[in-house]
Amino acid sequence: MLFLGMDVGTGGTRAVVVDAAGKLIAGASCEHEAFKTAHPGWAEQDPEDWWRAARQAIRLALAAVRSRMNPLRPSGSPARCTAR
Repeated sequence: MLFLGMDVGTGGTRAVVVDAAGKLIAGASCEHEAFKTAHPGWAEQDPEDWWRAARQAIRLALAAVRSRMNPLRPSGSPARCTAR
């Protein structure tokens, strides 16, 4: 069984595919726009840009292991989202 993990950071989103033992099978990342600071003390990013980066990183990671993939079953929690 393979697992898809995601990390949405301040500068980019990373997708990794690991096996049941935690061995990295494939990974990909995509940058997003930098923080915007319209006013002192503010830091803003566009969630649509996060979503774009997540879709791209997922596509790239899955393409790297397509022949080994079992169907993914999504699961998640409020703090993170994983697929297995």
